[in-house]
Amino acid sequence: MMIVVGARGRMDVERALEIIKKHDSEAQILNAARVCGREHLEVAYEHARRAFHEGRNKSRSIGMETMLYASTKRQIKEAIEFMGARVEGEYAFIFFNLDEKKAVEIVKELGLEVDDKVLEPSMEKLLYFVEEQEMQTVDKSFYFDLLFEKVAMVELMK
Repeated sequence: MMIVVGARGRMDVERALEIIKKHDSEAQILNAARVCGREHLEVAYEHARRAFHEGRNKSRSIGMETMLYASTKRQIKEAIEFMGARVEGEYAFIFFNLDEKKAVEIVKELGLEVDDKVLEPSMEKLLYFVEEQEMQTVDKSFYFDLLFEKVAMVELMK
């Protein structure tokens, strides 16, 4: 199970992960400016879950594996640089073993403003993943499907 919470503000990412761990939870914190909607993260999570189930995972945690797929990068280091949370900005929290109420409480405990609007997809965000030339090959209604295709391609690149 995966719960996604959007937020904005300023935080120490390492401290945030320690606080999350104290709640007996596992989470990944992403830069929401690179998240093209909840479906983007759901698709990445499903691929990560399948990779663990089949023994093809590249990382030791479901959170890092999910980030790898969401970033569409081959290397964990590249994924972190591209999609990792920053000190200040918009965040996408992915919790892997909590209910939504508890996840929201933790985000608030970190001093952040819960705001799921930061997760909304946009053309600006999509252009981090898909080139305009690629978009010209499909109807506008399929633009975000190009991203999901790239997420799936991570399996082949690993």
